[in-house]
Amino acid sequence: MKEDAFKKIESVLYLPDYEAAQKLTAFENERRKRWVYCISQKMEDPLKPDKTLVDELAAGFSGIFSPVAKTTAYRDLAAVHKIMGNIQLGAKNWYRYMIIEGAKDAYVIAKAAKDGKAMAAALDKIGKYTMADKPDNDFDWEQMVPLDIEPSADPSLLENVQQIPNLEQRRRELRALWKGNFQSDATDVTEE
Repeated sequence: MKEDAFKKIESVLYLPDYEAAQKLTAFENERRKRWVYCISQKMEDPLKPDKTLVDELAAGFSGIFSPVAKTTAYRDLAAVHKIMGNIQLGAKNWYRYMIIEGAKDAYVIAKAAKDGKAMAAALDKIGKYTMADKPDNDFDWEQMVPLDIEPSADPSLLENVQQIPNLEQRRRELRALWKGNFQSDATDVTEE
């Protein structure tokens, strides 16, 4: 899909149908409907498999939009991912946040009850999900020195690369051999 078509559809993505239809062609409006459907499905269930969405797009999902080929459905899904980003990563972070907050609450309750074992268990969960038990992975970027590379068109500088004798003559032979054969040996493939 062309970038300007993507931006055009994205700019009217959340407008009501009648307004979007005025600004888009019929084809682009159908694509917009598929995108809105995918976005709403991903927002409702971030872990919904892409294959399920592709199957629903290919089937037309109860007449909301026209059925499309699976390749088109995958293109639509790629556009949706471009718009939304990785929502599954966001869902994972949300669940991690909920676990940590729940563990904090459990710690407060255990402390009030003076239950040392429950306090330790809550702190263990907090440590596990914040990765506080692992050392920080601080990389010393000063040790990373870029290679000193000098560009050259001479292939003899590369290891295990042999120069082709009479290179220009060999190129002409290969062009002559394949130039005519591509057209003569080509066959059209029909969709079944």
